[in-house]
Amino acid sequence: MSMKSKEVLKDDVVQAVVIADTFGDEFLPISSDIPLSLLPLVNKPLIDYTLEFLSLGGIEETFLFCCSHVDAIRAHINQSIKDGSFWNLTMKVTIIVSESCHSFGDCLRDLDRKGILRGNFVLLEPGTVSNIKLLPVIKKHNEVTNKDKGAAMTLVFQEAGIGQMGRDPTEEVVVAVNNNRRVLFHRKLGQSRERKIEFPLEIFLDNSCVSLRHNLKDTHIAICSPSVLPLFSDNFDFQTKDDFVRGLLINEEILGSTVYCHIVKGNNYGSATTSWRMYQSISRELQCKWIYPLQPPTTKNHILKKGVVTGEGVSIKDQKKIANSIIGDNVKIGENVQITESFVFANTSIDDNVVITHSIVGPNCQIKSKSKITLGSIIGKGVVVEKEGFIENSLVQATEPEDCDDKDKLGKKAFRLKLEGDDDDDVATILTRKFSRLRIDDSQEQEESDDDAFTDSEDEELSHTQSPPPDDTKLFFTEVIDSLTRGFEDELRCEHLILEINSSRYAYNVTVKEVNFNVIKAILHMSLRFSSGPQFLPHFARLLSYFAPILKNYLRNEGAMLDTLQALEDVAISNEDVNEKWVKFALQWFYDKDYVTEDVILEWAKSLDDKCRFYAQVSPFIKWLEEAEEASSSD
Repeated sequence: MSMKSKEVLKDDVVQAVVIADTFGDEFLPISSDIPLSLLPLVNKPLIDYTLEFLSLGGIEETFLFCCSHVDAIRAHINQSIKDGSFWNLTMKVTIIVSESCHSFGDCLRDLDRKGILRGNFVLLEPGTVSNIKLLPVIKKHNEVTNKDKGAAMTLVFQEAGIGQMGRDPTEEVVVAVNNNRRVLFHRKLGQSRERKIEFPLEIFLDNSCVSLRHNLKDTHIAICSPSVLPLFSDNFDFQTKDDFVRGLLINEEILGSTVYCHIVKGNNYGSATTSWRMYQSISRELQCKWIYPLQPPTTKNHILKKGVVTGEGVSIKDQKKIANSIIGDNVKIGENVQITESFVFANTSIDDNVVITHSIVGPNCQIKSKSKITLGSIIGKGVVVEKEGFIENSLVQATEPEDCDDKDKLGKKAFRLKLEGDDDDDVATILTRKFSRLRIDDSQEQEESDDDAFTDSEDEELSHTQSPPPDDTKLFFTEVIDSLTRGFEDELRCEHLILEINSSRYAYNVTVKEVNFNVIKAILHMSLRFSSGPQFLPHFARLLSYFAPILKNYLRNEGAMLDTLQALEDVAISNEDVNEKWVKFALQWFYDKDYVTEDVILEWAKSLDDKCRFYAQVSPFIKWLEEAEEASSSD
C-alpha cells in the first residue's frame, strides 16, 4: 500500500471527544471522592456505558479529556483494557490531562492548541449515555457541510413529550428550525420564570418554513466540524456548548458559522447524567432495558422484584422492606431495614432497624442501628452515621468542612455540607433541584404478587394523605400517552411498554386505581384520531387488539373493570366530537372480550346521570343487557 493511501485511511478515522468533568457542584459530596465518569450507574461505572456506546456507534478513536481524579480514571481504563472490555476491541481510547481547565470551553481550547483532531468529530458532554448509531448522523453532517461551508455543529436531539421523566426541567429547550434543519433559534428555559418567549421576526421573514419545537430533549451529543475548536479559541466567553450555540446564532454574520440539528426518535435514546434527577432517570431506563444494547451487569444476585437491583456479594437479612432501590457490591444490610427509592453504593454497612428513603448513600459508609436518612439526603464516601442518627434534606461528608458550625457536626465522621451561597432555610429547595422527584410513600411496605400487575388490596392500604398531587397524575398520563403512541407507531412489544408504565407509576407515585384509569384513558384517547370517517371502526378495533396484552395485564378484577368504564365515561364526556357509534363500539368490544362483565356494567350504569348526553349514548346498550338478563332469568 502506498504512503498516500495510508494517509487517506488515517484521515478517515472517526474520532470522538468525551469531556469527563462537570465543573459544577451538582454531585457533591459524592463527586469529592468519585469522578462523574466512575459514578456507578446500576452498579457499572458510567464511563463504561459511554465508551460502549461510542464503540457500537462506529467510533474508532476516542479522546477522554480529564481535569481531576486523573489517576482513578486512568487506572479504570487500563484495567478495562486488561479485562478485555468490549469497546477495546474496535476503539482506541486516549486520556488527555489538563488540570488547568476550569470549564467545558477551556477543554476545547486546550484541544485546539494540541492539534490532535484531524477532521469532523463527535463531541460528548460529561456523563453521556446513548444507543444512537453515530455513523448515519455523521454522514448527514458531512452532507450538510458540503452544501453549507459555514456549518459548524449538528446538535443531536431526541423526541420526548412534555412531562417525560427523562426531561430535566432545568434543561427544557425551545428551538426553531427551517426545512433544512438549520437552527434559527435556541433557548434553554431552565429555571426561568418568564411566561413568554420572544422570537426574532427575521427568522420568519427570511425563511419560508419555520418549525418551532418544544418536544425535544438535548442528548448532549454534537457532531462538530474542524472549525468548532478555533471558534472556541477565538471567543473566550464560550464556556459551554450552549454559549457556543447562542454566540453563533447572535453573531452569525460576523462569525460566518451556522448550527444544524438532527432529531432521533423511536428506539434511539440519548441523555446525560447532568443531575441526580437524570441519574435516577437513566438508572430506570437501564433497568427497563430501554437503552438496549447498553445494559447493566447481570449477576446471580440481580433482583428485579419490586424494582430492586443488587450487585455482587450483597448480604440482605430481610428483603421485605426494600423496594425500588439499587444496592451496590458488597453491601451488608441488617434486619428490619427499610430502603425505598434510594441508591446505596458499594462496601457500605447498614445495621438493624435503619430507614433510608429517597436518598443516596455513598461508598464505604456505615449506617448504625435505628438511624433514619430521608428526604433527598446525599451521604458522601466514608460517612459514619451514629446510632439513632437522623439526617433529612442534607448533604453529608466524612471530613469537616471549613467554617463548620456545631449544629452541622453530626458525628465524628459526619458533617453537614453547606454550599457557597446557600442558606440553611434553602436546603430543601437545593436538594429538590439536585435530586430526582421520587415520591413513593415511605410507609408503603406491601408486596406485589406479580411484578407487572397491581391489585386493589395494595391500593386499600394507601391513605388519603399518600395520594399524589394532581400534577403528578397529569404527568403520569402524559408519559403513558407518549409510551403507548411510540409503541403503537414503532410496533414495540407490549411487555416492554408495561415495564415502562410501571416505571412511570413508581416515579410519580400514582395509586393502582389511577394506573388502571389512566392506561385505559390513554388507549381510548389515542383512538379519537379514528373517531370519524368510514373506516374508523376497523382502525379502532386494530388499536384495541394491539394493546390487548396491556389490557389483560391491568384489568384483573372488578375494581379495574369499573376504572375502565369510568375512563370511557371521562373520554366521552370531555370530547364533544365523540359520537354514539364510538361509545357503543368501545363498550361492546370490552364486553365481548370479557374485559368488563355484565354485572359491573349494570352497577356502573346506576351511577350515571340519566339527563346527560353520555347516558343517552350508552342507554341502548344498557337496555340490551337488561333485556338479555331478564330473558336469561325467565329461561
